[in-house]
Amino acid sequence: MLDVQRFRGAKYREEIDFTRKLMWGHLILGAVVISMFLFHEIFSWFAGAIGWYAFSLGVMYGFMNERKICRWLLALVFLGAAGAGLFFINQVFPELRPVRGPLIPQGFIPVWVGAANLIYSIAALFLLFDARVRRAGHVGFTLW
Repeated sequence: MLDVQRFRGAKYREEIDFTRKLMWGHLILGAVVISMFLFHEIFSWFAGAIGWYAFSLGVMYGFMNERKICRWLLALVFLGAAGAGLFFINQVFPELRPVRGPLIPQGFIPVWVGAANLIYSIAALFLLFDARVRRAGHVGFTLW
């Protein structure tokens, strides 16, 4: 029985490794986005990013435990992050008043928000259309 559990996903090792890297990328990039909002002292978006990140971790856990709907939901969460980033750049950023002495200059905001939007859009496409991610979600996997 233990051998069955240990080698459960051995048939799909490459797919699981790729999807595991995608999930680790989300864990790291999401934490970076949250910390960048904090460093720029945009606290309302910081709080929203924490809520989004917590929800995405729950959906990610469901995806890793073979819940098929969670792959689609995680892709929607990633697209929601990209959409919120576009809204932030177009609507919120032009209205921002610079704070005195921020840790990171405000001119850097469009660079990192744009990069995060692009990365999360590409990750959503991988979740929706890549066969490796689909197969890894069918067998289930862990992050290590």
